[in-house]
Amino acid sequence: MKLSGLIQNIYQQIFIGIVIQHSSMKVCVQLRKGKKLEKEISRHFEIAHATPSAEANEFIRSFMDESPFSYVAVLNDTLNQGAIPTCSMHQAENFNDLGSCVTICSENRWMVYAEKSELNALQKRFLINGLDFIFSPFFIMSQFFGDKIQGKTSLLVLIQDDYLSLCIFNDGDLLFAKHYATKDAVEDESMSADIEETASDSLGFNLDDEDNLSINLDDIDALDELDALDDLDNLQDLDDLDDLDEIEDFEESLNEAVEESEVALEEAKSKYDGKIDNFSDDYKRFQLIQASLQQFYNDDKYNNQFVEETYIADACESGPDLIKFLEEELFVSAYKRSIDLEKELVKMAIQEVKYAI
Repeated sequence: MKLSGLIQNIYQQIFIGIVIQHSSMKVCVQLRKGKKLEKEISRHFEIAHATPSAEANEFIRSFMDESPFSYVAVLNDTLNQGAIPTCSMHQAENFNDLGSCVTICSENRWMVYAEKSELNALQKRFLINGLDFIFSPFFIMSQFFGDKIQGKTSLLVLIQDDYLSLCIFNDGDLLFAKHYATKDAVEDESMSADIEETASDSLGFNLDDEDNLSINLDDIDALDELDALDDLDNLQDLDDLDDLDEIEDFEESLNEAVEESEVALEEAKSKYDGKIDNFSDDYKRFQLIQASLQQFYNDDKYNNQFVEETYIADACESGPDLIKFLEEELFVSAYKRSIDLEKELVKMAIQEVKYAI
């Protein structure tokens, strides 16, 4: 047995995958010994400014202290990153200025790049525990949809809460790639108006009509007692009531009914707001994809071919409208799969350290 294999069987190896957004952070920890997965833990943390909180750092450190063989991997969240269809630095000049970038070639066919200063800033955010790997979202997509990139021309899309990455492959060759930050994307007024108008049609009500955001109170059983209010108009004298206790009981029942109606109304409004938000996010993502495809089709420097299929890796539980937009507006077959990015990072870290599973 090789010394490295002996060490792996004696010590636990700890792999930590981290996906960071502007205000949240997901962590997956796998504890392995030999070929056996002994334990897996996943956690979600609220953070600020895309920087790990003290609680998150302590959580990560608690596992790193358990073994001298611990590996931390993070998904690259820098803005100035991408991928180009060549590994030649000379040819790369046709696609982007990479003078201040770090580049990594894949299979001597295509390369990813990222601005060096932004990578340094990313490492500083994790300075407390350090980083072993920074993985590109384009490598993630090529791995996750590895069985889809070897055939016909396909568009791969990775959706996160704050980011959207896309790339086009044909027969294993990268043809085109783009990376966007979506959290703080600013749309002009006409775009916002179009989103609201389309959302109104899709959801079946007018967003500007407050009556449509309310619920039908006749459908709430708890408000049946409100019918008694009609009888108050016919009261000439409170003496007609046999007992003041009846008034108090009535008022109590009325207050309870009103409170229940307010809760039901708030739940209904929240439900509709969620639909609107999902629709709006999906529409923004569709516009980014549409603009990217137009660039791919119209720019002569790309080996532009008609995209036949689209595969979406969904890391944020997006709505159903994006699929509909792609199929109806761009005439492509679209498929969506959920992805646990932090677990995918762990898989890639395992591959990088040559750990057999």
